[in-house]
Amino acid sequence: MKITTLQLPDYLAETLPVEDSSVCEILKLGLKQFRIERAIKRYKRGGASLAKVAELAGISIREMIPIAYAHGLEPKCDESLFESVITPKMAVNL
Repeated sequence: MKITTLQLPDYLAETLPVEDSSVCEILKLGLKQFRIERAIKRYKRGGASLAKVAELAGISIREMIPIAYAHGLEPKCDESLFESVITPKMAVNL
């Protein structure tokens, strides 16, 4: 494990638990949330599909869908697909 020193504002340092394992868990949760929020912003800009931003955030598309809905987003879809028969080959490319 690499040892890194972080400088934190006093108000954050005072609230951190003493146990290393707890600090690691806080950092993991914070970094995960940061990646998700960055991915949601990218999706809003139209820079990538929901599946791609989920991959960039390091989570599954199943995890990303409710997060996107919570941010008021809905997956983009091609409405012409509603009227057509979708083959397994087509589904793989959606």
